[in-house]
Amino acid sequence: MKQDLKEELKKAFEPPAPEGRDRFLKSMPRPKISNPAFILSQAVYIRKYVWGISGLIFGIALAGTWTVEKNVLWVISALLPFAAVSVVAEHNRSNTFLMSELEMAARFSLKSVVLARMGILGIVHLCLLLILIPMCGHYHAVSVLQTGLYLLVPYLLTTSLGLWAVRRIQGMESVYVCAGIASGVSGIQIFIRAVLPVLFGERYIMMWVLLLSAAAAASALEWKRTIKQTEELIWN
Repeated sequence: MKQDLKEELKKAFEPPAPEGRDRFLKSMPRPKISNPAFILSQAVYIRKYVWGISGLIFGIALAGTWTVEKNVLWVISALLPFAAVSVVAEHNRSNTFLMSELEMAARFSLKSVVLARMGILGIVHLCLLLILIPMCGHYHAVSVLQTGLYLLVPYLLTTSLGLWAVRRIQGMESVYVCAGIASGVSGIQIFIRAVLPVLFGERYIMMWVLLLSAAAAASALEWKRTIKQTEELIWN
């Protein structure tokens, strides 16, 4: 088809510019909501199993202080990857159920919703760790620094690997991959504790500090890339 004919057809079927669009949009009611109220409103939309995992870990920690005092640190260390991966799965829920496009057309941007929910879960897990670290350290007779390292490294490692995976895998497959990552990190933690317990001694604290720094940097980088990907989806 000739170019001039294409241009004529485009002009013939091009819809007229809307009149009074801005005035109409401004006249529509827009209920206001504060940032704290918006963040709190997102708490009820977080799936119950995510709250259940955090509650289960805390309950096991409390029960372990009376039953397996000297092993409670390693039990919690092996369970924390599943708490981390639950946060990643909650963040990726829209992509898992292929609802991203619909949620991007909602009142609040998908980026704001994701950040609010991740902020809530992050604060909850931070409070949980602030309780678990001194508790486990007390019953395991190790320093608070060591306890924090043994708990935070698997948590942050799972977070970074999970975020890396969900940016590349869509649909329900991402849930299975995240579960596999959490199981793998937990299994490695248990294996090292059983085969090479010397690595958990004071001599190797600096190694754990480096691992924590690397895991934290990787997690921050993956969060940044994930948020950027969300912004690109909104733009598209």
